[in-house]
Amino acid sequence: MTPAAKLGALRILMAESDVDCYLVLSEDNHQSEYVSPCDERRSYLSGFSGSAGTAVVTRGEALVYTDSRYYLQASAQLRGFELRRQEPELPTLEEDLFGALELGGKRIGVDPAVFPAARAEQWGGEWAKKAALLSRGGPPVAPPVIVPVAGNLVDRIWPNRPAIPAMPIKAHPLELAGEDVPSKLSRVRAAVADLKAGALVVTALDQICWLLNLRGSDIECNPVFFSYVILTPAGCDLFVDRTSLPGSEPALPPPVAAHLSAAGVSVHPYADFTASSLPSHLPPASFVLVEKGACSLAIAGGIEGGGCTLVETEHASPVNVMKAVKNEAEKEGIRKSSVRDSAAVVRFFAWLEEELGKEGVAGSDAMAEAALADRLEEFRAQQGGFVGVSFDTISSVGPNSAVVHYKPEAGSDAELRLGADDIYLLDSGGQYLDGTTDVTRTVCFGSPTADQRRYYSLVLAGHVNLGRARFPEGTCGLVLDGLARAPLWGAGLDYGHGTGHGIGAYLNVHEGPFGISGASRPGNLVRKNPRAQQVLLEPIVEGNYMSNEPGFYLDGEYGFRIESDVITVKAEATKEGGRKYLEFDCVTKVPMCRKLTDVAVLSKAELDWLNAYHEDCLASVGPLLKEQGDERALRWLERECAKLD
Repeated sequence: MTPAAKLGALRILMAESDVDCYLVLSEDNHQSEYVSPCDERRSYLSGFSGSAGTAVVTRGEALVYTDSRYYLQASAQLRGFELRRQEPELPTLEEDLFGALELGGKRIGVDPAVFPAARAEQWGGEWAKKAALLSRGGPPVAPPVIVPVAGNLVDRIWPNRPAIPAMPIKAHPLELAGEDVPSKLSRVRAAVADLKAGALVVTALDQICWLLNLRGSDIECNPVFFSYVILTPAGCDLFVDRTSLPGSEPALPPPVAAHLSAAGVSVHPYADFTASSLPSHLPPASFVLVEKGACSLAIAGGIEGGGCTLVETEHASPVNVMKAVKNEAEKEGIRKSSVRDSAAVVRFFAWLEEELGKEGVAGSDAMAEAALADRLEEFRAQQGGFVGVSFDTISSVGPNSAVVHYKPEAGSDAELRLGADDIYLLDSGGQYLDGTTDVTRTVCFGSPTADQRRYYSLVLAGHVNLGRARFPEGTCGLVLDGLARAPLWGAGLDYGHGTGHGIGAYLNVHEGPFGISGASRPGNLVRKNPRAQQVLLEPIVEGNYMSNEPGFYLDGEYGFRIESDVITVKAEATKEGGRKYLEFDCVTKVPMCRKLTDVAVLSKAELDWLNAYHEDCLASVGPLLKEQGDERALRWLERECAKLD
């Protein structure tokens, strides 16, 4: 179907459903950031494939709202839709739905299985206040109304929509998980009881995988599987579909079935988790806890329609908070997998530099962005425990490096050339049985300009600033964010994305409940976005695993980002004592680019930290390269880790 045909078919269904506007979200029924092809509804409708954004279709307009990470990508991909930028000084989507789109008093259709109940309540409250204010001294103004429309309308106009996946599920070994399922269930039950609730509904796929020590592959790059969990004092119900029919017993592999049975987990078909069936799995008239912002309108309706009371967590769910604190086994696995992953990245850069120097290679398909991403994956696949990449590799040359979430496509991608001042930004990660990685390095194989070295070094200074920070336990990411931005701020520069996100332990590469961001955003943006406020104000504690990734970008020219993964560890006690302080243990062991580093931009403390980091890179990765017999990579690593002064 052409873009116009899709919009025409959707508008016919909108009229039949008696709605004036229809919203198409990025997320699936589980509020996943990355989704399976069967849930890429916004991408199918609009052409925009970024992981964040909302499509808005009215009788006369078709718009996509997204943030600064995706402006260039959306501008290039959108078909039949207009881009609406989300900036602090611009109206938000919900403000536009009331004002600019003139939908006051109109009906806004949503899929209740996807649309969060908390968002519907928030928007409805804001619209009611605005309507009351506008009605003072004049004719009454009616606010827009959220209308649940059963059955996703995009699915109904999507011929040959991909099937819902049901990939194999495996038990995650105890020696890697570090805690058995009964212990986790006991801790979560205690937390739910402390919150005066009688049951917990878990919809987030990574939380279910962590809770039950299971892994899957229903979503590309994410070791998760489609499922729901209901936890009560008396039991734990898992709803999962593996080629089973509603009402029948799911066909799980015997080891997985035994693993769940031993933990007292009852298994039901995924299709049995419906609004009408929910009450039968809940204690009568109980308070049912759900994670704030993660409960759909359909689930909320099922809970409340069954005589129970819906209770949202103040911030994250107990499962989310516990998952984010890595235990000793998880931290050991993360450190080991990070060294192997770093070795793969080092081997790739050493190979790439040598290949660029070969006669007749520069400018060939082998040096194109997509081919380079494939070659890096080959190096990762040679490392023990490798499962797959943790996200689509961002392999970007020159102007493409300024596109924050760039994805190279074979045939239309750029080529890397030896001797040119092209900037090459490589953002990639791996999924290993014992850990998940996310690392970005920006390099230049030619002769970088003075401006390029300055910009890179300002980003590097911010990376080091955050990396060497010491702070009280419980500090939130909003406070730490300014440390990474300060060198750029001093030069009147900034970047539009966050500085750090949580990372799973052989789970999603992006996880909550905390994040490092927000310092450069006006306070009204945080006030307008309760979900962002929840993340940015979540305390950071010992055992959290996250990224450190400042950047700087010049649209149409080049961009710089440096990303390493860090674990929060207890800092050495101060003389005064009395308060627990944390610092970051950097588990990524890939050196920074010497050609792009201008030591004059760095303070003595920053340079000392950088030289010590490079010593650590050589000591950690060097022995593994020797063991793997890659002398070329070892020579490259030794050269790049030499002392800077």
